[in-house]
Amino acid sequence: MKIAVVRNPIAGGRTGQRQWAPLLAAFRARFPDMEIHESRSSGDARRLACELAAGPYDLLLVAGGDGTISDVVDGVLTSSRPDMPLAFLPVGTGCDFVRNFALPADPAALADHIANAPLRKIDAGLLIARDGNGSEQRRHFANITSAGISGEIVDAVNAPGRPRILNGPLRFLVHSALAMLRYRPYDFEVLVDGMLVHQGRLALVAIANGGWFGGGMHITPDADISDGMFEVAVMREERVLGLLNLLGRLHSAGHVGHPLLSFHRARRVEVRPRDPARFPIEVDGEAPIRGGFVAEILPGVLTVRT
Repeated sequence: MKIAVVRNPIAGGRTGQRQWAPLLAAFRARFPDMEIHESRSSGDARRLACELAAGPYDLLLVAGGDGTISDVVDGVLTSSRPDMPLAFLPVGTGCDFVRNFALPADPAALADHIANAPLRKIDAGLLIARDGNGSEQRRHFANITSAGISGEIVDAVNAPGRPRILNGPLRFLVHSALAMLRYRPYDFEVLVDGMLVHQGRLALVAIANGGWFGGGMHITPDADISDGMFEVAVMREERVLGLLNLLGRLHSAGHVGHPLLSFHRARRVEVRPRDPARFPIEVDGEAPIRGGFVAEILPGVLTVRT
């Protein structure tokens, strides 16, 4: 196979650097002609993916976290070759999307796995929003889009200039706890396939293709990346202590059945802020859009080798 790698060189901080060295050695041994292309700035992975998808490659490998994967997915799906196969090297802060696949942890085993894995089709999401000038924005995503306290947490995790003493899931856990301690509810409307399922105060809504976000929180255990549907979680908890209790349950999916949490399956979800001043959004662990949006599922549009 002729392989190109799209790598985010700062993904995961120091931990990501340590993860990358053995991965590079193992994949170089398996694919000696592999090309490395590094992103230089936020969103640059999208440009690289769009250009490389049109080139003479059989596979794009994504080396980075959820934000890098999301950029590459958006780049490939807006390219002249949207069926370019993708595979994933988990090097990043959260790496939640790759939890949806049974990938070996050992670098050499992962290289062999990807070399021999069959191609398969999975779903992706499409966001449609408006910018400040009223122009339409369209953005593909791979894993989960959410609004509410999760958006605040992502802003804190990704804040520029903040020392990265913590990395990986622990970084998400600490910032989650800090955000909840100063929490005030948000005010949204949530429509699922045209039906209003929530209006008023809530903590978050998560529109999920995959099952995990926030560094290992199993927010939507029934999500399936190839069933042509979103799994939508609406969390109506308004109290700080209640949210802290739910945070402790998310990693083990112990939140399922909570009376203030509801799940919905949908092909189209619309989220409207009733208080536009407090509407933080995260898209695969990044914040590329602002304001109310529509999310649509795109069944089977992504080709992966996993």
